[in-house]
Amino acid sequence: MALIPEQILDEIQARVDIAELIGRSVPLRRAGRHFKALCPFHQERTPSFHVNTEKQIFHCFGCGVGGNIFSFLMQQERLTFPEAARQLAEQAGVTIPAQAAAASRNGKTEQLYGILDKSCRYYERMLAHPSLGRAARDYLKRRGVTDRTRAAFRLGYAPAGWDRLMQAAKRSNISPDLLQQAGLTAQGSRGAIDRFRQRLLFPIQDVRGRVVGFGGRSLAGQEPKYLNSPESAVYTKGRQLFGLAQARDAVVKIKRAIVVEGYFDCALLWQEGLTHVVSPLGTAFTPEQARLLGRYTEEAVLAFDADAAGETATLRGIDILTEAGLRVQVAQLPTGVDPDEFVRAYGRQAFAQLVEQAAGVLEFLIACAKRRYDVHKPEGRVQAAQFILPTIAKVPNAMLRAEYVKRLAESLRLDESAVAAELGKVQPRTAPPSGASPERNRGTAATITVRAHAARASGRSAERLFTALLLDQPGRWEAAKSAVSLDHLTDARLRRILAVLCELQAAQRDAVMPAQVISRLQEDELIRLVSELVQVAQAEPEQDEAFRKCVQRLQQNARKRELDQLPELIRLAHELGNTDEETRLLTNHHQLSKALSMKEAG
Repeated sequence: MALIPEQILDEIQARVDIAELIGRSVPLRRAGRHFKALCPFHQERTPSFHVNTEKQIFHCFGCGVGGNIFSFLMQQERLTFPEAARQLAEQAGVTIPAQAAAASRNGKTEQLYGILDKSCRYYERMLAHPSLGRAARDYLKRRGVTDRTRAAFRLGYAPAGWDRLMQAAKRSNISPDLLQQAGLTAQGSRGAIDRFRQRLLFPIQDVRGRVVGFGGRSLAGQEPKYLNSPESAVYTKGRQLFGLAQARDAVVKIKRAIVVEGYFDCALLWQEGLTHVVSPLGTAFTPEQARLLGRYTEEAVLAFDADAAGETATLRGIDILTEAGLRVQVAQLPTGVDPDEFVRAYGRQAFAQLVEQAAGVLEFLIACAKRRYDVHKPEGRVQAAQFILPTIAKVPNAMLRAEYVKRLAESLRLDESAVAAELGKVQPRTAPPSGASPERNRGTAATITVRAHAARASGRSAERLFTALLLDQPGRWEAAKSAVSLDHLTDARLRRILAVLCELQAAQRDAVMPAQVISRLQEDELIRLVSELVQVAQAEPEQDEAFRKCVQRLQQNARKRELDQLPELIRLAHELGNTDEETRLLTNHHQLSKALSMKEAG
C-alpha cells in the first residue's frame, strides 16, 4: 500500500476537530478550555478522559491511553493507521494520492517493516520447500501443529547455509545495511552472515500484524535453543506479546487473556480454539507487556509451567500485571506438564476447565507461602505473610488491598491490624546478593539502593519534564539547543519523540502541534507517552523556571555520566602507555569533579 505524505496527514488534522470526532461516540462535557468524559476504553465511574482541543490530542488518566484523531479512530473502530487516515480524509474532503512513496511518515521505519515482511514470506516459502523444509515440517507434525496454525502464525524455516537470506535479499535489491538494521544478519568471523540458520521461525508481530522480528527454535541442536531478533528501530525486547495479533479480537470479546510462556504453548492453545492466548516471547514478563495487554482486557490468567522456574515466572507475572491494574488468576497445571503437552494429552475442554477453576492471586500466593514456610509456627506464619505483602502493596485499589489484608490475616491466623501495619514497610521481592548476609547488609544495601533510585528518578523526571515542556512550546528548543543535545537524554523513547519534534521544527514555519508528532510515530507506547507528557506540561505552573532547571539538571547529569566513564578510560590509557592521553583524562576528571562539587555545594 502506498504511504501517506506527511503534509496530507497534517491537512487532515487541520480540518478535523478532535472534540467533534470524539463527541460522536463519547458524551463530552466542557471542563475549562477543554473537555472531559468517561473513558470509552475502560470501565470507570469518574471521568478521567480529557480532550485537549488546543493541542488536538486526548488522554485518559485512568488507563493511560492517548493520541490524536488517528489514534482515537484506530482504537475505537480497531482500524489500521492507513484505514483510519483514509476514513478521516474522506470525512474532511482531503484527497490522498494513489501513489505516495517518498514523502512517507518515517520512511526508513516503513522500509524495515517491508523488509521484515518480505523475509517472513521467504522463510514461509522455505518451510514449504519440498526438500529444504522437510525436517522442519516433520518437526511441526510431531508437535501437533496443523497447516492452518502454521499459516495463521506465518511460521517459517531458515535453512542451513551462511547467506541464503542475504542472497535472496540481494536478488530483490535489498541493501545489506538495511538487512542488518532489521536484525536479520549478524557479524561472523568472515563478515556478515544470516542470523537465523537451521531454525524454525516464529514471526514476532505487533498488534497490527506487522512483523517486527523473529524467534528461532533450533532444529540442529545448536545453542541457544531459542534465538530472538535483536532490538531494532521497530522491535524493542519486552514490548511485544507473541500471538496478540491473532488473539486481540478474542481477548476483547471474551474480556480475558490466557498468558503462557512459550511459542508452542501459544500456537497449540490457539489451534484448539482457545484463541485468547498470548505469550511474553519466552522471556520474563515486563511492565510494558502488561500495559499493552491492559489495553484489551482487565483480566489475565497465567498458565505457566508447574516447575520451580514456572512458579518464579508466575510470581513475577502476578506482581507486574497486578501493578498494571489487571485482575490476575493462576491456572495450576500438573507438575512437569506445560500447556502444550496438557492440551495435546487431555484436549481443549480439560484445559478450559483449568482456566475456569484458576486460583485467585491471594489463594495462589498463600498456597506458595505454605509450601515454603512452616505455618504451624508463629515465625513461619510471619514469614509467609511477608512473602505475600509485596504483591498486595502493588494492588492499585485501596479497598481491595484492605480486603486482601483481612483474608491474609484470617488464613494465617495473624492479627489484621498488625498485618496492615506491616504492609507499609514491605520491600520488593528480591534475592540478597550472593554470599551476603541479608541481616548484616540490609541497612547499607537499602541506603545505596534508595540513593541510586533517587538519583535515577531525579534524572528521569527532569528528562520527562524537559520533553513535556518542549512538546507544549516547541519554540523553547532554540533557546536550549546550545546547552543541551538529544544525547543528554538517557531515555530512548524521549530522544525519539524529540527527534521527530526537531525534524518538524526545521521543516515548517508554523508552530508544531503534539498531534503532528504523534502522526509520525509508529509505536503505541510513544503515542500514549506524548499525550501524557502534554498533560504533564500543562499542569506545571511555572513553565519557564521549570524548563531552566531541567536544562541545568540535564547538563549536570551528562557531566556525571562522563565522570563515571573516565576512570575506565584512564585505566586503558595507562595500560597502553599513552601518557599524554592519560594526563589529559586525569585533568578532565579533576576539572569535572571540581565543577560538580561546586555545583552541588551551591
